Amino acid sequence: MKEKQLSIFDQPEKPEKLTQGMKILNYLWDYGSITPLEALRDLGVMRLAARIGELEEQGVEIIHERETGENRMGEKVTYSRYRLQR
Repeated sequence: MKEKQLSIFDQPEKPEKLTQGMKILNYLWDYGSITPLEALRDLGVMRLAARIGELEEQGVEIIHERETGENRMGEKVTYSRYRLQR
């Protein structure tokens, strides 16, 4: 028998069992946006773009913005910032 795939909108059985997608949605609601560095540092999510893609497949509208900054060596780097479409 095939197990039912959970949606990000389904309530977990235990509050401490939030999926990465749920954690990202909560973060977006609380802070307004998220970058890959914030996802790793604050949520332990290493593949933010993959999780964002999964959220979009489930109907969540997310804005992708490209930003430029500097790394520790002073080199130019480009990364994505994600926001909920409101």
